Amino acid sequence: MIERFVLNDLPDGWSVSWPGFEWVVCDNELKATNLLKILFDEVNVDEAIVAVKVEEYSDKDFIVNIPWYTYHQNPDASGRFLVRNHAVTGVKFVTLEQAQKFKGIMDKRLAWRQLSGRNWQ
Repeated sequence: MIERFVLNDLPDGWSVSWPGFEWVVCDNELKATNLLKILFDEVNVDEAIVAVKVEEYSDKDFIVNIPWYTYHQNPDASGRFLVRNHAVTGVKFVTLEQAQKFKGIMDKRLAWRQLSGRNWQ
């Protein structure tokens, strides 16, 4: 079985990434806003710490931090900012519990999407 969402142990926390699918998991404003909604409303993080690739520097990952209050002031603008010239490659978490919860949510949503006959994109 191919694991689409991978839990990574980092020196300063945990992350969930989706190797090979960087350009499709979160490739538009709606998906980016939904990703942030999951992070803030379901996983209950205080700050979204998101790894992104910038089109001009596709060999490097950069970190985008979006605080809870910024997201809640304007969720759509936060989503637009996240995907503008970026490919989202993963999300970093402070605790293992947060990372596992996020991975579980993403795995379940993918399973339901596949069972419904919809494509990955």
